[in-house]
Amino acid sequence: MGMLPSMSTLYLIRHPMCRMDPTRPPAEWELSSDGRRQLDRLLAAPWWLAVEHVYSSAEPKTVVVGEAAAARYGTAHSAHRELDEVHRSAFVPDYGRVVRQALANPDEPANGWEALTHARDRAVGFLRTKVANGPLPAVVVSHGLVLGEVRASLQGQAHVAYEDWRALPFAAVALVDPEAWELVADFA
Repeated sequence: MGMLPSMSTLYLIRHPMCRMDPTRPPAEWELSSDGRRQLDRLLAAPWWLAVEHVYSSAEPKTVVVGEAAAARYGTAHSAHRELDEVHRSAFVPDYGRVVRQALANPDEPANGWEALTHARDRAVGFLRTKVANGPLPAVVVSHGLVLGEVRASLQGQAHVAYEDWRALPFAAVALVDPEAWELVADFA
């Protein structure tokens, strides 16, 4: 994404690809070698020069993006649990099935996961209060389900559709006007 930000721009970034390790909780997973290459490409975008702050989830696969931007551009970085992925304690082999179940009943925990509505409320609340009132332009690095829910909120939808969540690529970037709470450019 080559567009340059206005002073009120917010970039949303889905973390780069991670190395799935069924022996560890997903919140502890780190970037894969493909994810490292995606991170390098992501950090080459010219708009980083104007970014004032990077907010990431507290999970390693997003923190690494914030730390790399801080090291390369001198940008402030902070990690926040409000931006974490839908809480789940263990690897789920049939992830897509559980996502479908969670989307079918977003107010209920699916397979022991945090309810999607709760994850959406904490992330959207954080974006609309802390991030929108902080230094801009800013970047938020988070996760597929949470950012899918944020995107749905920006588009006035109740929840993300399964197909829209599946189509959200790793290391994809969207552009948001936080004052208008409007999606300016979709994830690409």
